[in-house]
Amino acid sequence: MFLTHFKLTSQPFAERIAEALWQDDRMRQGVARLRYLAEQATVGLLTGASGVGKSAVLKRFIYELPRPQHQPVYLHLTRLPSAAVLKLIVTQLGEVPRRGKERLFEQILEKARQLEGALVLILDEAHLLDGDALTDIRLLISSALDDAPPLKIVLAGQEPLRNTLRQSQHTALLNRIAVRHHLAPLTKTETATYIDFQVKRAGGSEKLFEVAAKELIHDFSGGVPRQINNLATACLVQAMADSTSRINDAVVRQTLNEFTLP
Repeated sequence: MFLTHFKLTSQPFAERIAEALWQDDRMRQGVARLRYLAEQATVGLLTGASGVGKSAVLKRFIYELPRPQHQPVYLHLTRLPSAAVLKLIVTQLGEVPRRGKERLFEQILEKARQLEGALVLILDEAHLLDGDALTDIRLLISSALDDAPPLKIVLAGQEPLRNTLRQSQHTALLNRIAVRHHLAPLTKTETATYIDFQVKRAGGSEKLFEVAAKELIHDFSGGVPRQINNLATACLVQAMADSTSRINDAVVRQTLNEFTLP
């Protein structure tokens, strides 16, 4: 493997645990808003293109949530009928789902009230939720009798989620969203800094990727971290095969010839 070739201690562009994640201003801003949600608000919205870093923001947010004041529940299997989503929430709370949507609502709210801290329900891939599911999510936090709803909700998804929430039938939910953050791709400068950070954390030299190579990687990836990871890893494999010690623009161009699908 290329780790030995480049004298690295780990794969620089692999998925990482929360405390080892790269943090830039986009991510810090997102986590800060979600922290405010956990302390003071009820519904938060996190959006961005696929691979741009939403899951990393959520991972860091969950990692930093103080326990037992907050009890996070994370779900990503959202392309399900509304009742199935509610059952999944109940299951994640450690309960056996009851029959009937009304009883599922009761289970979720009862469990939320019983918890020592606030229940923070995090729905990833929320752009896949259907209209009925979004309505049910809103109903979970819509009690006119509770000054402080027993749970908080984070909706995280791709751009279509914002368009869906703008539809008239979801006005009530949209109006309850107190914090919103859209995660943009990395700039060219941020991409270069990101690549250097990942290589250095893996025990390598910041000079492993030359400036021109990092600029080409940014241009091809559009600054999307997942694509940067994929392309940078492919470049390391290519350079190892060529017995090259550094990643220059020629290595990137050669990699792109094979990396781009026909």
